[in-house]
Amino acid sequence: MADIRLRIELLDTDPLVWRRVVVPETINLHRLHELIQDVMGWEDCHLYEFECNGRHYGEPDGLSSLPVAKSRNAKLKALASRAKDQCLHYLYDFGDGWEHRIVIEETGLEETLPCPRWVDGAMACPPEDIGGVYGYTALKAAVAGEEDPYGQELLQALGGEFPPAVLNEEAIAEALIPFQAGFMRMEPPHDRVPRSDQGSPQKAAMERLLKENGIESVEELLQAIQSSGHQKDD
Repeated sequence: MADIRLRIELLDTDPLVWRRVVVPETINLHRLHELIQDVMGWEDCHLYEFECNGRHYGEPDGLSSLPVAKSRNAKLKALASRAKDQCLHYLYDFGDGWEHRIVIEETGLEETLPCPRWVDGAMACPPEDIGGVYGYTALKAAVAGEEDPYGQELLQALGGEFPPAVLNEEAIAEALIPFQAGFMRMEPPHDRVPRSDQGSPQKAAMERLLKENGIESVEELLQAIQSSGHQKDD
């Protein structure tokens, strides 16, 4: 299984709000939608749609004037091989109309662990339901101290604070953990070494949990279980 590197750009934002990620080529567009929500910082409370070479993908509801294919049935690998100018388009929230360009930067990458993986990016995601790019521009003007009535109204609704240049990398990394678990990959046989010689993130996490309960290591837990079993036999 190969990986694909994507650059996701929120159009008409200045400075540009963008993220770069590496994803498995087998990811379907619905899962890619969920991933975009997490790495961008959206809240996944509105409809969405992908477009590639004039074809649209999303959650068909019978209300659209255009034919919409199910995003769950479309694999990124298939679209990446025929995307015009190496780009897909992603629309989130048909009301606010947040348009994203997804640039396919590289395909056929050697698979990595963990994956999907956030690489880099810039700028905070705009808040939901602020009126699209117009509201975002007004909000940033208010943050900069300008007398923009609508921007001031939005800023007040946000508690008086919105740092547009602050990207919460820890929140992105945490949001990707369920995705990485869902795409868990086995280590290649030639890379495997005895567990006594190599720790693992899973083992480290387990040992932290055990220490919180007064047990210092996995080995100590096994000894306790064996001891308990002997006591029951006696």
